[in-house]
Amino acid sequence: MRKRNGVFGIFYPVFLTVCLYIVFYDRISAKPTEAGFWFILAMGMSIGVALTRLMLWLRASRDAKK
Repeated sequence: MRKRNGVFGIFYPVFLTVCLYIVFYDRISAKPTEAGFWFILAMGMSIGVALTRLMLWLRASRDAKK
């Protein structure tokens, strides 16, 4: 897999989860046994991954300047 250097690569998991939510919006309910619960969980996890990758990217770019 090639290394991505940029903001799009960082926010790709969030973008993918939002796109899946938009596609399946009419079939989703928020009950714990339904898909909506899992989409909410996946959205939280993808935002966490994106924030972690953003912090690591900012730290690496700051260290590269020194």
